[in-house]
Amino acid sequence: MTSGAGLAAGTAALPTVAAVSTASTIPGFTRRQLWMVLGALMLAVLLASMEISIIATALPTIAGEFNAFESYAWVGTAYIATAAIGTPLLGKLSDLYGRRPVFQMAMALFIVGSFLCGISQNMGQLIASRAVQGLGGGAIQALAFAILGDILPPRERGRYIGYFTLAFVGAALLGPLIGGVIIDHWSWPWIFFINIPLAGLASVVSYRALSLPFPRRKARLDIRGAVVLSLTVGALMIGLEEGGNGSWTRPLVIALLAAAAGGVVLFVLVERRAVEPMIPLRLFTNPVVLACTIAGMCAGTIAFGAGPFLPLYFQDSLFVSPTESGLRMLPQMIGVTLGTFGIGRLVLWTGRYKAFPVVGTAIAAGGLFAIGHISGTTPYAWLLAPMVAMGFGMAAVFTTTSIATQNAVEFQDLGVATATIMFFRSLGGSFGLAVFGTILNSTIRSEIPTRLDITPDAAADLIREPGDIRALPAASRSAVVDALALGVGRIYLVCAGVMIVGLIAAALLPERPLRSRAGLSDAMEERAAATATA
Repeated sequence: MTSGAGLAAGTAALPTVAAVSTASTIPGFTRRQLWMVLGALMLAVLLASMEISIIATALPTIAGEFNAFESYAWVGTAYIATAAIGTPLLGKLSDLYGRRPVFQMAMALFIVGSFLCGISQNMGQLIASRAVQGLGGGAIQALAFAILGDILPPRERGRYIGYFTLAFVGAALLGPLIGGVIIDHWSWPWIFFINIPLAGLASVVSYRALSLPFPRRKARLDIRGAVVLSLTVGALMIGLEEGGNGSWTRPLVIALLAAAAGGVVLFVLVERRAVEPMIPLRLFTNPVVLACTIAGMCAGTIAFGAGPFLPLYFQDSLFVSPTESGLRMLPQMIGVTLGTFGIGRLVLWTGRYKAFPVVGTAIAAGGLFAIGHISGTTPYAWLLAPMVAMGFGMAAVFTTTSIATQNAVEFQDLGVATATIMFFRSLGGSFGLAVFGTILNSTIRSEIPTRLDITPDAAADLIREPGDIRALPAASRSAVVDALALGVGRIYLVCAGVMIVGLIAAALLPERPLRSRAGLSDAMEERAAATATA
């Protein structure tokens, strides 16, 4: 029975099958419907991903307005941490109850969180609102890629996934530019308010156009696993932040990190006993999923963890405007574009994927190492090639790990497998952002006092808005500029080491033939055959 016949038997209300290539069909979609769905999903992914980076150019202004520089990293960490929690939770829900209703839930959380961020009156309110926003934002990204896996065969997916990877990674680069324009011409709350109409449009279009024949399964949600994972991630992030702002030997910090370690052990025990585990541990016995998880986590650490600090360097060390700071990130966007579309097409033409993340991680590691040697007087031209290399490497990893993972699992596990990959990307970014914020704060609190003979707390108070730093006396300004550049450079040297770990994981990634049919096509035909037999 053909995909079109299966659809007619299971869901007669849907349109007939429309061919989108000579190799496969997309069940239940005309060409127009397909691009409506893809367009809405790409817009949603762009907005959710951009919330990690668009804040980068605004944070110096926001931190200065709220006089809370030491909470700088938490504005990003709160979003990424809850995104890490929401990704597997809502991904699993979509396997149980269908993609469309869960995707709409994620969009609603994102819109409400954006509104709350825009009306925040202090740093504490902003961080709490970002947590709500991240819960929806993380799920949006995972569900969009899961829907792609539903309707597109793995080999053809390279043709389309390039657009999504471009939105996913490119948002990290366009975000600072858009944020800079908003800061220069309006005010920082509009960084969040702009999401409301655009996300609303994506939600309406996807609801109307996305109608997958998804059979609901009777199963219990893994509430225990969700609670344990949430507490574990929360304890880890707070412990890292508290340790970076003070002493790592304080009882509170030790207790939080110990709780996080214990939470990991408890989570594994809970998942082993769960009927429908939130993150099935059997996925990690699949060598493709395991290698993709590690490589994706390394790339996520850099894309989302280190991403905000280069714009900070441009603004607070080189004193460029927020808009120019965003423009200076465009070379990285060029690398992302080359990696995304070039590799997507090569996967389509060759049916192979392994070589691309290996080459990408090696190139990115070199670029990160070069950026790690910046100073307060580094010429911008010296950063162009390393930024292109960094963008290319991240795109190579994100594109191929998504395709390889979805190709390696059965259709019934596609949602949770995609969510698991996205979860570890977000977790890498969350962990990286907290650690990198700690590195920057520690550098400022140690380097400035040695040059100005002031206390660490007084040194931290010197980090305000870029205009305030520029107005400092020459000696103080030089100390701040050099300390910031040194701190950001140390962050990128650590990133180079992280990317080498990703290179090792990519080298160990098994290569399997890419399927030429979408998982949804097979599932629909099986369902139609069962109905006909009954």
